[in-house]
Order: sequence, then structure tokens, then C-alpha cells
Amino acid sequence: MIIYLLKSTACLAFLLAFYHFILEKEKMHIFNRFYLLGSLLFSFIAPLIIFKTIVPVEKLESVMYFTEPTNINHTQYTLVENSFDYTQLAIIAYSFIALIFLFRFTRNIYIIVDKIKRNKKISYKSAVLVLVEDKILPHTFWNYIFINKRDYETENIEQELFTHELSHASQKHTFDVLFIEFLQAVFWINPLFIFLKKAIQLNHEYLADETVINQHKNVFQYQHLLVNKAAWKNEYYLASNLNYLVTKKRLKMMTTKSSPTKILLKKLAVIPLLAGFIFLFAERVEAQEVIIEEKEEPIYEKGSNNQLDYSKDELYKEYVYNKGHFTFKDKNGKKVLKKYNELTDEEKKKLIPPPPLKSRKKVPNKKLIEDLKNSKKYALWIDGKVVKNRTLVNYSNSDFSDYYVSFTHKNARSKKFPQEYQANLSTHKYFKKQNKKRVDNFLKYLKEKHNIEEIKEQVKPKIIEIKEKKKYNTPSSNGSKQHITKKLSKVNFKNLNTKVNTGFKRINGTVFYFVTINDKTQYYNKEGKLSNKNGIQISTKKANASEIVPEIYVKKVYHKGSIFCEFIDDKPKSHIKNDDNVREMMKELGEQHGLKSYIDLNKEYENKRNKKPHFVKSSKKRQQELNEIFSKLGSMYFNLSKESKRKAKRPIHPFKPYVRLKKNGEIFYKLKEDLTEDDKMLLPPRPLMSNASDKEKKKFLKELEKWEVRTGKIPHGNNQTLKLIEKLAKKDAKFYFENKHISAFKALKLAENYKIRVESESTNNGNYIATLYKNNDKKLKQKKTAENEQEQQKRNQLDLIIDMAKNDALFYYEKQVISSDKAIELLKKNKNLNVHSEVTDFNSYKVWISKKRKSESKLKNKY
Repeated sequence: MIIYLLKSTACLAFLLAFYHFILEKEKMHIFNRFYLLGSLLFSFIAPLIIFKTIVPVEKLESVMYFTEPTNINHTQYTLVENSFDYTQLAIIAYSFIALIFLFRFTRNIYIIVDKIKRNKKISYKSAVLVLVEDKILPHTFWNYIFINKRDYETENIEQELFTHELSHASQKHTFDVLFIEFLQAVFWINPLFIFLKKAIQLNHEYLADETVINQHKNVFQYQHLLVNKAAWKNEYYLASNLNYLVTKKRLKMMTTKSSPTKILLKKLAVIPLLAGFIFLFAERVEAQEVIIEEKEEPIYEKGSNNQLDYSKDELYKEYVYNKGHFTFKDKNGKKVLKKYNELTDEEKKKLIPPPPLKSRKKVPNKKLIEDLKNSKKYALWIDGKVVKNRTLVNYSNSDFSDYYVSFTHKNARSKKFPQEYQANLSTHKYFKKQNKKRVDNFLKYLKEKHNIEEIKEQVKPKIIEIKEKKKYNTPSSNGSKQHITKKLSKVNFKNLNTKVNTGFKRINGTVFYFVTINDKTQYYNKEGKLSNKNGIQISTKKANASEIVPEIYVKKVYHKGSIFCEFIDDKPKSHIKNDDNVREMMKELGEQHGLKSYIDLNKEYENKRNKKPHFVKSSKKRQQELNEIFSKLGSMYFNLSKESKRKAKRPIHPFKPYVRLKKNGEIFYKLKEDLTEDDKMLLPPRPLMSNASDKEKKKFLKELEKWEVRTGKIPHGNNQTLKLIEKLAKKDAKFYFENKHISAFKALKLAENYKIRVESESTNNGNYIATLYKNNDKKLKQKKTAENEQEQQKRNQLDLIIDMAKNDALFYYEKQVISSDKAIELLKKNKNLNVHSEVTDFNSYKVWISKKRKSESKLKNKY
């Protein structure tokens, strides 16, 4: 990588030098623009080009080396354990600085965009004028031209400057600047990007000046104008603008005369220049034909008796040998290399078998463990890490799944490891992890090199034994000629036990529903249409529900809590009414799918929930993801039958073992044992029973209002009122008092000196209106007296539902589980709905919503 960066930098330096000394002096600015951008891309590509040369060599004996994917090199352990990786530190430092520059780049774009949004805009020809209060010269960003508002209104801006900036906008010069600025932030260590950026921006000015001169035909007047404006400074470094440092070159270029012949020759000179640089900076590789003798020196010493044998698998051979190379010496004593894919079939047959992919357990005996405690004789590694020999006191031989002991020659010993032998022990967990890692790497190779997909998601449900209970003729599909009908018709399911296996399988990245009947498998896509084993649809019609599984009617298939596919309802009503056995099997199969989907999703949820950091310390994005899965699991769980619920665990709140609390609009979490008395006051009051008396309702309303005050839901006292006014002021709310518009400052003063009540509402366009009343205002009292008691009860009821929804309560409406959003929507539309709730767990609720008032006992029996 370092060599590549050096080559790329050198190539860019030569291209910039050619531009500075040859191309920049001529009036061919459009060509120069693309030359500068092309030079950047060329400097990245040229070092990647590879030239391959064939060099013949003599027949010589060879030695083969390759890296073993199944064992761990002990020298690598030493490096990891005892040396500091400065390369990694340098990469982290470089990336950190690059992020700082990228942040600066993004921030500057945001400043310009914000300036555009906040100021008045006027269309002008093909551009948009942005009128700003700052005393600045006109400058351009994309098709926006920033000018001083007063200068524009007083017509104090010369037409030449308008033409100049319009040229920047129409020729999209901002793209060049943004492109080079982004690369400069990423490759900040390369100083050539500074010179390249300056060259690009100066060429932009040449192009704009050329447009002005062609239109206005007065070079002297324009030059005089530039000299007068050159002392101005533009605060937007990403925008095209006038600059004093480049003014001299621009004035000189205006009067330069270029010969067309000279320009053409310089343009043509670029072709051999690029060809020469390709030859100079490209990579050269010598490929040689090598005749291999049978004498080979294998690295591996383990026998095949303790490992799984993959040595005959051609793809595995390719995977192993591609990681290595063959070394030879020609008649001049020079080493030559040949890769595995350059070998002939005969040469490949002469190679030793590759090492096994997956190791079998090889438990060390007790004597070896005792011997390894000798630190003078053995250097010891456990799970790839250097440990002291006395650590083995805490282990027995049965704690290990594999071991390897090797002799260390004197020239390979070091001061830290002077021992004769090096021993490596693998615990059960580490051994299993390493085997899985090697298999995963091999499968990844197959996927990347041969487009062989690894099937990662496959549901393995129970195999259902469908035994003959009652003779039932599967209905036909009215002459349907679907492929599945033909296949199933060949098998008589009435008089034999049929093994049926169903589930989901990913083929080429797409999930399919499969049904295996006596080792014959059919695949169905999400549309319920038959597909082959490669995932290609082979039927244009949906399959019939009676043809999916023998003796069972399958109309819908569920996957992870939602409908995956549906089949055609082709079953006669008479059969549906009379065939209890089939209905029972259908119910069993559907229940198994629902239970399996729930268990799989809950397992996935638990894996995500238990990952560090904990939910309460996670990002908002992760918290939202976990909350959504938990809500989905809740719906799936309560749709299960009682029997299935016994086999499954209820989903756990993502914030457990913490308690979710809310105060002044802010949500925070605490452990139960850490709750203070003040924290316990933030827990909502116990909900009312549906048959509560009027006295209990009044008491509940008082407690609820106190709780809302404690949590900051209802402001109390002048301090809370002031905070509310400040919050509304930040949202640019309009304030009214005694039917007059007042400022936010006046509203704050009123709240400081009087007992003020604030009512706020949001308009359709998202703005806020706040009305202030004195507590003794008669109009307010008259307005509130008639409807206060009834509306307060309804508002508190809706607010309580909203709070319970935020605490992951479970909602029911007319026998069905509904989402919290649906519950809130129902109450907003009809505030006369009856609401009954009860506590099911610490800080967890069940809420029943119905149109008619029912007793608590009936509701419980119903659900």
C-alpha cells in the first residue's frame, strides 16, 4: 500500500509539473479543466496497471510453501503478545485526522446551505441570487450567487461581475471544488492536493474571465474593475470568488495571445506523456513456465487420523494452494514463482494433499499436562496467547480439545523463549471457534470466487408424521395442469405414513417456503407460485391450498409473525364443515409455524438485546430497533394458543432489569434497587378498574394530576411557566395576551410578576400559538367551568394511555390485539370509549378498549 501511494503521488507530481510549465500558459482553459481532473484519476489508476512478462527457465527441483489455514503459527503468537502494532496506531491516527477534515468539509457546506435558506432569494437568468446582509463581493455556489442586499437594491453591482458569476454557475465549477476538497480531506497527508486545488480554482477564473471579455468586449475596464475588487475577502472557501493572489495571473492571461498550432501540439503531447507514465509507474510481474519435480517438502506433519479429510475436494485444493506459491531456481540461481492456477493438471496431481479443513478433538493425556508445567523445557500457549506454565494448575487434561508440541531449533530460539519445545493447547470453546472460523472462511471464498451461495437461514421444524385417521379424497383443482398437481398425484397418501418437512430456505439471496414429502421437495415464492431448486419461477398461477401438503389444507403460510405467502382457496365448503381431522391438522401445522416463527424471532431478539452496550446505553437507532422487535414479539406471543405459550417464553423488555422513568419530557432508566423515594413518585398511579365509583374516580384524577405535575407533564408555579414560555420561544411561537400580540420578552415579564396560565396549540404549518391568561381572568373561568370536569377526565384518560404506550403496554380492542398507535387513534376519534386497565408486571400494563362498558370479570373472561 505504501509503495502504491508513493507511486501515485509521484505520478500526480509529474502531471502537475507538466501543467504548470507547459499547459497553463496557453488559452485552452476547457482542456486544462479536464486535464487537471483527469490527472487526479490517472494518478490513482496508473500504479494498478500490471505488465506480465514470460521468462523461460530450466527444469529444477522445487520447494512448495503455503500457509496452513487450520493451525496457528506460534511465531505469530509471540508478535501479537509482545510487540506493539505501530501500523495500527498510525492508521487510527490518520483516520482520526481525516474525520476532522471531513467534519470541517461538511460543516462548511452546511454553513453555505443554511445561508441560502435564511436569506431572500431572487431568480436571475439561469441562476438564483441570494441577498445577504454581509458586506461581501459576489461569489457562486452551484447556481446560487451570493451578493450584498444593499448593493443589489441600489444597483451598485457591475454587470461584468454578474456575467462572471453566471459563468461559474452555468459551467458547474462548484463540482470540481467539492470533488477536490473531499479528496483533500481523505488524503490530507498529500501536499500535492493543495497545489492541485489552487490550479483548478485559477483555471475556473480564467474560464469566467474569458466569458466576460467575449460578452462585454472591454478588457481594460474589466481589468480595472478586478484591481479595485481584489482586496476583498470571501468567507466561503468552497465558493468561487475573487482573490487578490490570483489577480495578477488573470490580468496577464487576458492579454495573452496563443497560437492554434502551438495549442494543438501541446494537447497532442499529453498522449505520449500518459503512455510514458503508464510504463513508468505500472506494476511488472515475471511469470515463468516451471517444470516441477516430484520432490516436495510439506509443512504439515499432522496425520489424517485426527482431522476431517477434505483433501480430495477440488475447490478446497484451490482455496488452500491459492494462498501460497511455488519457488524455483533457474540456471542463474534466480528464484522464480508460479501460482497454483498456472499449474497444469498433471502438475497439480503431483502436489501433496492439502491440510484438513476441520480438526477433530485430540485430548492431551495427564502426563503431557504435567510435563508442560516445566517452564525451562516448554514455552506455552493456551488459546493462542502466551501464558505462564504454572497456569496449568487450574486445568485438567479434559479441559482441552487439541494440542500441538513442536521442537524449536537453536537458531529459532529467543531470549524470551529459550525453551527447547513450544506447546499450544486449545480449550473446548476456542477449538470450536477456530473450526467454525476456518469453515466460514472457506465458504466465504466459495461465495466470492464461484458464486456459490451459503444458506445461512434455514428453519428446521419438526417432522410431522401424518397417519391415516380418516379417508379423505383430496379435491382436484378443476383440471389444473400445474406441475405440482402432476407430481403429487403419483403418490397415494391414504394407505401409508407420510413424512412431511416444511420450512424456509434462502436461495440466491431470496427466501422460499419449501415442503419436503418423502425426500421430494417443492419450493414456493412469496406470491405462492411454484419455483425450482434454483429459485426460478416455473408456474404463472398460485398453487392450490389442497396441493401443498397431503391430507392438509394450507391457505396461508406465516414467517416471523407475518404472512409469507397465500394459496388459492380451492376446498369445497362441504369438506370444510365435515372434515374435523383435516381441520385439526391444519390448526396444528399453522400453530407450529406461528410458534416456530415466534421462537426464532425471540432468539434473534435475545441475541441483539444481550449484546453490549446495554439498551439504556445504546444509540437511539438501536433502542428503536429493539423496541420495534419487542412490540412485534408481544403481538405474536398473545396470538399463540395456551398450549404454545407453555412452550415459549414471554418477551423481555429491552431495558430490563432497569425501570423506565420520565420527567420533564426526558426519559431515563434506573435499576429497581437504585430507585429513590423521588424516583418512585415518578411511577404512574395504579389504573382505575372499569367499575370504579365516582369517589374513586375523583381520587384517581387528583392522584393523576399530582403525578403529571411531578413528571413535568403539567407545569406548576412560576418557574415551570417560565420554562414553558422559554421552550415555546425557542420554537418561534407567537404570544397573545388580552387579545393582543406580545413579544416573548413581554410574556416572560408577565409570568415573573403574575400568576399566569399558558395555553399553546400547533397550527397546520407547524407553528405554535401561545395565549396567556391571568388566573383571575373571568373569561377564562367562564370558558373552563362548563366543560372542565368532563374534558379533564377525557384528557387524563388519553394522556394515561399515551404514557402506558410508551411503557410498552399491551392493548386490546374488541377481542383483538392492537398496536399502541391504533389505541391512541381510536381514543382521539371517540373519547367516549370505555377503557379498562390492570398492572401485569412491574411498570407494565394490559389495556382493554371497548365500545360498551363491561364489568371487570367479563373482560377478564373474554381475554
